[in-house]
Parts: sequence; C-alpha cells; structure tokens
Amino acid sequence: MTNIRKVQYTLFGMLAFYMITGIGALILANMWLSSEVAPREAVISREIERAGAIIGGIVAATGIIGFVGAIAPIKRKDCLVAFIVLLIAVILAELGLGGVIWFKTLRMRSTFQDQWTHQWTSTLKIAFQDMDSLVGYGQCCGYLSKTEVVSSGACATSNPTSINFPGCEEKISAFADGYLRKLFTSLFGFTIVNVFVFVTTVILIQTRNDEERYIRIGKKEGRTYIDSI
Repeated sequence: MTNIRKVQYTLFGMLAFYMITGIGALILANMWLSSEVAPREAVISREIERAGAIIGGIVAATGIIGFVGAIAPIKRKDCLVAFIVLLIAVILAELGLGGVIWFKTLRMRSTFQDQWTHQWTSTLKIAFQDMDSLVGYGQCCGYLSKTEVVSSGACATSNPTSINFPGCEEKISAFADGYLRKLFTSLFGFTIVNVFVFVTTVILIQTRNDEERYIRIGKKEGRTYIDSI
C-alpha cells in the first residue's frame, strides 16, 4: 500500500503541472483570439491559435479524468487506461501543431514578401514598420527597401523613393524567428511533461495491478480490506 501511495502522490503533482500547461495554453490562445490584429498574426494564424485553444481545453479535460483515476486506482482502472489513451492523442496533437509551426519556419522569407504584397492589411504592415520593441531593429519602410511602402508615421511621404529607412524584411524575419522559437520551446516543454505523466501513469497502473493481486490473495486467505484504494 505504501508503494502505491507514493506513486499516487507523484502522479497528483505531475497531473497538476499537466493541467496548468493546458489551462495556460487555453487562456493565452483565447486572449490572442479576442485581441486586435497584431504582428504575431504574420507568424501565427487564427487557425493555429484556435488549434492551441482546443488542445489546451483537451489537456485540462483529460487531466480531470487522470485525477479521477488516480484518486482510487484500484477501483477506477478504466479511468487510468482511458487517460493513457487520451494522453497519447494529446501528445500526437501537440507534435502535429509543432510540425505545422516548424514547416512555417522553412518558408518564412519566401512567403512573407508575397503576403506583404497580397495578403497583409495596412494595419499589420504599419505595425511592423513602426515597431520599436525589437532590439536592434528600428524604423523600416516597405518590405524591401523603397518597395510597397505604407504611408504612415515616419514612412508617410508622397515620394517613396526618397525614404532613407531600410525595408522591413530583416525585422520581420527576426521577429518571426524569435516568436517561433518561444513556441517551439513551450511545445517541447509540454511534450516532456506529457511523457513524464504518461510514464508515471503506467507505473501506477502496474502498481495497482500488483496491489489488486495481493488483495485478492488476502481475501482468499480470509483477510478483509476496508477502504482499499
């Protein structure tokens, strides 16, 4: 009984951390979805934000199932098994989302110019032109120097050829690279947490199987077990 208690408490801690990652992802994704258009829209589409919200919600929900099973592992083995199956699905979903984001990094420079010309709104372009929060990158105008300039702020001019500021290509690429690195780090961290939760749950299932076998043998020998977990 002592061994199963130790594994239980370990899983409780891991599940708490697991649910925090899901709730955090859910809150962040919903904040992004409800906010105004921002430079991150150039890197992370609304579809990816919605996918992040869905995965975060699933993580939080599956965590509850894990807790239900971990509280009484001998009586609720089905909950633990169901949690294992759902956890595998969560891991695959997070890896799939990470793969989509990784694929975007391979095509950043080749797609940003086309998006600047044909897809991005003037509001998004101006946000990049006037962005001053990216260290090492000041005012820029247009995507390439003196090309596709959006007249606003320091870039406001009737004659784009007279603009002395560089194009925004390098600034946009640096911003996207930094943003994607943060997302990769987060997804990798979530996956590591999920793997630890998975291993701990498997250990608890094996431990409860041994405990259940011990209880059955004890009952055949006339021993009684009250409040067996």
